[in-house]
Amino acid sequence: MLKIIIISALFAGTMLFAKVSAEYSVNFVGMSMDYREYDNNGIIQDSESSGYTDLGGVEFAYKFNMQSESKLELNSISFTAMILDGSTHYIGSEINSPCNYYGCKEGTNANKIYDFNLDFAHTYQQTPNYKIIVSLGLGYRFWRRELSAQQIEDYKWYSLRPSLAFSYDYKNLNISPRFEYQYGLRPRMSATGFNKEFKLGGANILEFSLPIEYRINQNFSLYGAYMYQYQKITKSNYLSETINGVYSDTWHEPASIANNQYIKFGIIFKY
Repeated sequence: MLKIIIISALFAGTMLFAKVSAEYSVNFVGMSMDYREYDNNGIIQDSESSGYTDLGGVEFAYKFNMQSESKLELNSISFTAMILDGSTHYIGSEINSPCNYYGCKEGTNANKIYDFNLDFAHTYQQTPNYKIIVSLGLGYRFWRRELSAQQIEDYKWYSLRPSLAFSYDYKNLNISPRFEYQYGLRPRMSATGFNKEFKLGGANILEFSLPIEYRINQNFSLYGAYMYQYQKITKSNYLSETINGVYSDTWHEPASIANNQYIKFGIIFKY
């Protein structure tokens, strides 16, 4: 309790003696997905892929900045929500059928992806034009794969997200390459027909992003970014279930690797 009081007092003191500003942004997002599942021998079982125009949506972000009097350091709190919807090209197989090899089945799957992040960042001003930004975020990710009306899979997990960014200003242009690691907490997958959730062995993401901001005036900027994510999901525990009251066996969610890319374009309002 004493620690909470001390931290609250320090935060309130920072707010009292800091110059406060805020900004919010709206971005359109296109996602290129390359997702693949593997069996225990490392042989591919199925895959999902999309182009930037097949799977897309919007991203909303709000940032609260607290500038110190020296103007050499900056603390910020930001919240980001990304919502994507669209289709992917599926290549795979069917369990317990003659079509049991990769490539014998193809189709189009519906997908929904929600990603939320609450981020706490500290900025070190190295030179008038160069800054280093370290941050720690707490995120949540949800992905729904609709393989058919009878087979829907939901992946979901929380994550800790430390990151490091290098920001450079040149006239009205800002470039800030950023590296982030997302460590999954309590990763789960639920599927149609199963009474219990699969406990995934892990769900971690390595991320690189290259955002570019062009300042029109003091209150308005144009924004664009490229982002790459390497996602690795470790195979789950085993469940014994009767599916649709007909078939009983031991099931698990296989290991998977995804190489996903995003393109973002939007606007930033500052006040």
